[in-house]
Amino acid sequence: MGTAVVWEGDTAAPTVLVLDPARDEMHRELPPDWRQLTGERQIVWCQLPAAAALPEARRLLAEPDALGRPIDVVTCGGVPDEVRRLVADHPGPLRSLLLVDPDEDEQQQPIDGVTVRTVGSPGRSRPLGRADVREEVEAAIAALDATLSERSDE
Repeated sequence: MGTAVVWEGDTAAPTVLVLDPARDEMHRELPPDWRQLTGERQIVWCQLPAAAALPEARRLLAEPDALGRPIDVVTCGGVPDEVRRLVADHPGPLRSLLLVDPDEDEQQQPIDGVTVRTVGSPGRSRPLGRADVREEVEAAIAALDATLSERSDE
């Protein structure tokens, strides 16, 4: 059995907040394939099957200095209503919601001003801890960083 929330990385660095719904992959530490991101990002992995995970994510988002900015949220497609509410309730600190392997009918429309992006392919269902998922998430975040950099250059 793992813990509700696992943290790694510099607390002042930009944050990747992973909301992992997997019941069969509870971790006591960050999945090994995600550790290489901790050199440039803070990774906060919330294991949603644990009762304390979503309230802890909500608490962290409500505290202005708890997480480095920008904050990108990662979750699987088929986003539960409570995750959508979490995103909708905290549009200020959140930059994006990255949906990994979303359901065919899920939209990329913003949720109350938070950018929604698809990572992977609709209809697939991969565990978030995999290396290929991390690589795709990393590429999506790099694209968001580039967009932010272009806007600040204008």
